[in-house]
Amino acid sequence: MADLIAWAERFVATPSESRLGNEAIAAVAAELLAELGLPARIESATIAGTRHHAVICDVGPATAPAGLLLVTHLDTVPPGELAAWTATGGDPFRPTRDGDRLYGLGSADAKVDFVCKAHALARLPRARLAAPVRLVGTFGEEVGLVGARWLVERGLTRGFCEALVGEPSELAAVHAHKGYAVFEARVALEPLAGPAPRFATQRTLHGTAAHSSTPSLGVNAIGAALEQLAASDAPGVSALAGGTAVNVVPDRCELGLVTSCAGEAFAGRAFAKAPLVRFLTAWRRFDDSLGARRDPAFDPDRTVASLGRVALEDAQAVFRFDVRPIPGDDPEALAATLRSVAEITCVRANPPLAIARDAPLVRAIEAAQRAVGLTARVTTKATCTEAGLLAQAGLAAIVLGPGPSIGNVHKPNEHTRISELHRAVELYHALLESRVCARAVPCS
Repeated sequence: MADLIAWAERFVATPSESRLGNEAIAAVAAELLAELGLPARIESATIAGTRHHAVICDVGPATAPAGLLLVTHLDTVPPGELAAWTATGGDPFRPTRDGDRLYGLGSADAKVDFVCKAHALARLPRARLAAPVRLVGTFGEEVGLVGARWLVERGLTRGFCEALVGEPSELAAVHAHKGYAVFEARVALEPLAGPAPRFATQRTLHGTAAHSSTPSLGVNAIGAALEQLAASDAPGVSALAGGTAVNVVPDRCELGLVTSCAGEAFAGRAFAKAPLVRFLTAWRRFDDSLGARRDPAFDPDRTVASLGRVALEDAQAVFRFDVRPIPGDDPEALAATLRSVAEITCVRANPPLAIARDAPLVRAIEAAQRAVGLTARVTTKATCTEAGLLAQAGLAAIVLGPGPSIGNVHKPNEHTRISELHRAVELYHALLESRVCARAVPCS
């Protein structure tokens, strides 16, 4: 059979940043399926000007009782600052083994999981399949669950009652996760008044990247730039730009301070800093308010928010930020507190996941975990995934996958554990055996 880790490395080595489309990785995924003797087809869609590709593999009887959907997204966030990828020699697409670790962008989140699912599926004798199985490599997950939405809208989830969604969970079954909302905040700026000539000082603020679901594990460079602006004697700003993907805590932000007495001579547009300082003050109050309610089932146990991107456009500072609410919190109501200092628009909202702790699929995963020598583990997740949309469409959806998530993904030196990739294949195979091979009890 095809070498699992060699294919994992090839997936990492194939760039698949969401905004650039995923034609290359889709072709590689289809090639993997062919080598494993599995059928493959690629379906394409142009969404918001980007050409995307879904890789689909169908096995099992099409007319049998409702089956199992296997989903893993093939896209990744941008790599960020290349020099920060110290474990891969400055190249996030250079898969690098170090002991039990495999480093590289997408090693954990989450395209390598597709390799594990494909290997597990290839081990199943087709004659024993009593229900259909559909393996899908989706697209655009990191920019709004675009591929999962397409999957549902195209009717490709019909006929399936259960779904396994690949995300790093260290092979624990995730039965619930937070929701997710992205907002745009437009702060109207005022031309800087005062004497000429003017001078500008350009500064680069550095932070620490992290997944926006755990913002406390990073240092937000946009927040640092706003803090420095507020603390400075400079009356104006000429530049403010930072961040890559909204769901990544930004590790870099450019700030231009404008004064009348120091720096380089400046004749460009300058804006008074007061509106930005007011936004910073309102943001602090907003962020503090998110701790009003707690849910110990989640880590972090509160709703969190993160400033992900900022740029100056015409006479406005345009921020993008996300909010990850615990159950019972309304992200739009929370973000409304910022309307006194900015025009706030909800760009997209993704549903949370909440499958019963004792659902048949959860119990089946626990049994499969024990069968392959793992401790049975069921947990929750602070991030939002495609499982929320699939559950909304009527499937019993669970998040499950190899690799660590917290403090590992959406940042340089992302990695997975090689031993866990092998265990994932065993776990998926055991689960498929119990759910779709001569299944005695239909899913519910």
